[in-house]
Amino acid sequence: MLLLCLWIGGCGFQLRGAGGFEAALSAIYVSVNNKYGDLHQHLVRSLTRSGITVVSRAGDAAYRLSINAERVIRRAVATTSTISVAEYELRLEVDMALQNTAGESVIPLITLATERIYTFDRSSLVGSNEEETILLEEMRADLVLQIIRRLDATVRTFEANQ
Repeated sequence: MLLLCLWIGGCGFQLRGAGGFEAALSAIYVSVNNKYGDLHQHLVRSLTRSGITVVSRAGDAAYRLSINAERVIRRAVATTSTISVAEYELRLEVDMALQNTAGESVIPLITLATERIYTFDRSSLVGSNEEETILLEEMRADLVLQIIRRLDATVRTFEANQ
């Protein structure tokens, strides 16, 4: 067992972790429609953990991130032999844009999305609702990671071209 652990450690294997990286920007202003929503709270926490300061005034940061809309779309994708819903598809979409202090569009308005499919059990409605809630939280976390990675890559490219 000890030999196996040494071999795995020596080959460079490591657990995935939270995806930490050296952020290209130091401070950002985040503008959202719902400051108390789950997406905004999760985004602010993740930006702070990544070493990016979230400021309360737009003039204090080099960039302004606008989150315009968050949409949850649920549609049936499979039915049973009795024509009742067997599976749902959840789609979470977010519209975002990034501008610098001069008002130039660094990232034009784009839509980021993530999808999940889950089985709907009519005999356990509470369990199905809980599953949907958990999936939405995971999807928000995925979108936050997409936003942070997009911000980092775009800011690095934008500043290298300046």
